[in-house]
Amino acid sequence: MITITAPIGITVNTSATLVALVTLSTALVFGLALMPRPSRATITWSVGFGIAMLATYLWVAANQFDSAPLRALSSGLIVCFEPLLWVGIRFYAGRRAFWPAAVAYIAVGPALLTLTSTTDAYPLMFRIVFTAGAVFAGMSAWELFRLRISARDVVLPLALISAAFVVVAVLGVAAGIAGIGSAPGDELRMLRDVNGVGILLTSQCAAITIVLLARGETLLRGGSRSGEEEHAALRGRLARAQEHQDPAWSLLDIRLDDPADLQEAVGPAAFASIAQAFQAHVRDALPVVADVERTAEGRALALLPGSDEEVRRHLRALLARVSTIEDSGPGAALRVSASVGWAKALDAGYDLDALIAAAGAAGARAQSRGGDRWERAEAAMR
Repeated sequence: MITITAPIGITVNTSATLVALVTLSTALVFGLALMPRPSRATITWSVGFGIAMLATYLWVAANQFDSAPLRALSSGLIVCFEPLLWVGIRFYAGRRAFWPAAVAYIAVGPALLTLTSTTDAYPLMFRIVFTAGAVFAGMSAWELFRLRISARDVVLPLALISAAFVVVAVLGVAAGIAGIGSAPGDELRMLRDVNGVGILLTSQCAAITIVLLARGETLLRGGSRSGEEEHAALRGRLARAQEHQDPAWSLLDIRLDDPADLQEAVGPAAFASIAQAFQAHVRDALPVVADVERTAEGRALALLPGSDEEVRRHLRALLARVSTIEDSGPGAALRVSASVGWAKALDAGYDLDALIAAAGAAGARAQSRGGDRWERAEAAMR
């Protein structure tokens, strides 16, 4: 087979490989993440993959027709994957997503490159757009390292690839300032090649990470496991508390109120977003020393130390945070609330199974009394 070298230093065959792999990654994300687990995060990631797939097709078309505007447009669209990746990670983590910044980049970056593609200003515009994309890649890497998941190695490949993007951008800026390159277009051709190869590597790492985050969410966020590993962290913590006869430990059974009705009212996608925000608020409202395990989309167990007054303070903060969860769907007027069952470790003899049963019964009692409250296992108390 004859290989025709494309003007940007990447071959048509390599471009076809890029199209095939990015298309495959897009299909994996749509089929294994978006469809079974619709949420703001998976929707945002899927849009990013859709744009990246479109960009690779434009890349091949630009090579075939030797079109500078098409080549510039495809280069800009490829980098647009980075801000959407960042926004999706923040959605997944239950944090505020600064989506206007991503939308502005997606609207302005490709437009600038396309309009200046036949002018002398194009090399400068390309460096600016590429560097701005690297800023989003760096923020993606930072958010990935901050994710509170048990299997941190799941996000490591994507985090490292995103960090590598930043390194390449910094080197590119340094080379441009120093004037490195035997010809004026050397650095620009190199950045274009890196742009294409980078999206190939990023798309593969991102697809694997996104599918694992979406499908293995319960396990990754510390959810229940089977056999002797079930609640291993909680059992270990209780065993150490019992050895020191430390009475200041409590188990909380935290659950969304009326989850079935809520899901029916707002739909599966909006409910998934509410459940993500709920889990994030649970972790943020409790002290860092608390062991939190997600047992279902709208339910979690938390083992934490502290006096009764300290636990009450955390519970008040938790219920207040959950009540601020908003939904943009058809049930936006619905108020989200939670109920909590509270059991003391000492009262249950540091037996985790007895603690879970007691806290669960107290949580059910709190829900039966209208929700948005907590109940003690030994007495009806608020």
